[in-house]
Amino acid sequence: METSMQNQLTGLAEAIDLGLMDMEKAEFYETPGGFTGLRYDGNEYKRISLRRAMPIAEPSGYISVADHENKEICVIRSLTDLSGEQLRIVNNELDRRYYCPEIVEIKSVKDKMGYVYMELRVTGRGEAFDKNCAVKDVSKNIRLLDEDSLIVFDVDGNRYIVPSLAAMDKKSVKKLEPYMF
Repeated sequence: METSMQNQLTGLAEAIDLGLMDMEKAEFYETPGGFTGLRYDGNEYKRISLRRAMPIAEPSGYISVADHENKEICVIRSLTDLSGEQLRIVNNELDRRYYCPEIVEIKSVKDKMGYVYMELRVTGRGEAFDKNCAVKDVSKNIRLLDEDSLIVFDVDGNRYIVPSLAAMDKKSVKKLEPYMF
């Protein structure tokens, strides 16, 4: 009976295998073209992409590693498993993918033909700049994260965050209010 139970558990573990990365077999590198590559378990992937499985709840855990055809290679259990240059390379790639400028001012908002066009003043990577974006289906793409913060997804897949509505100027908040759900 005990052997039968052990076989069932082994079968279950194989069925739900997350394909966790064996860090002893992994080497991340930067290509001359500016992409992130991976040598893993005897294979070389010259261009990979990294995606967080739980970007808000657990941003440093369960990072999916996929090849250029978007086929998952494995999963990094935790960024704490990496160190030094390997951690720097992975963090740079994640920062590129999850780049999320902060909205500091809403200059204008126009509703036209099912899209909301916004002229924003944002800060990102230490500098402030103006940015225009278009948002479709505002009920899904302009979302309150909690009572005081908001995230905007534009039609190009970019993300913008308002970390504190209370800290934002009243004119900007007034322009956003019709779209906050």
